[in-house]
Formats: sequence, C-alpha cells, structure tokens
Amino acid sequence: MLTQENISSLDQAIRDLRNAESELNRPHEDVVTLSACQSVRNAMRQMMDVYLAANGIQNSNTSLSAMVELCAGSNPAFSKIDMGNIECKGLNHADCDGKYCLAIENVSCCIAAANQVKDIVWAAIKTGK
Repeated sequence: MLTQENISSLDQAIRDLRNAESELNRPHEDVVTLSACQSVRNAMRQMMDVYLAANGIQNSNTSLSAMVELCAGSNPAFSKIDMGNIECKGLNHADCDGKYCLAIENVSCCIAAANQVKDIVWAAIKTGK
C-alpha cells in the first residue's frame, strides 16, 4: 500500500535524481561525480524502498544489486536494469560509500539505470501492481 510517507520519499528520490542529472550538465571540469554518484544511489535506494513497501515486501538488503533482485522477484522489468556501473566495479554499497570511483561516463550510465527504476516504479504505482 502506498502511503503519504512513501509518496514523499519518492518525491525526494526524484529530486535527488534530478540533482545528479543537473550536476552532469555542468562543464566537465566543474562536475563533482561523487555528488552525482551518491545522489543516484540514494535515489535508487529510495525508489526501490517505496516499491517494496507498496508491495508489502520486507527489505533488509543493503546492496542496490540485491534490492534490484528482490524487486525483480515481483516485477521482471527490474531484471533488465544494468547494474554494472552502480556498484563501483564489484564493490558493495557500503564499500562504495564515500569513494570517488566513477568517471562522468559511468555516472551517466548510473543515471540511466536510476531512470529505469523510476519508470518501473511509476508504472507500478499507476497500475497498482
């Protein structure tokens, strides 16, 4: 069930994603990829948390890849998301936090993946699935 708290969390996640996109739209020499990367990860986590909560699925996963797998259990569209650049070349979420590990091109791929999550979550909310 979707609550007002979930809707607020989803709104914040979308703002975080937009902030990351805005960061990458700056001149390359001014881009802070760490900021964009962290915003993308936070946005993805929030969006998937909302999806899982709305579908009554308990979430104790810490890695984004594990969350995608959990979401894919109820919606196969999640399995099409390329998580290759999200987890910092094989590191888990906790190991990535605070590290400057991604180039602008890789963060762009992460933003694309986050937008896929956003589209799937919005479609699920609209259809109630």
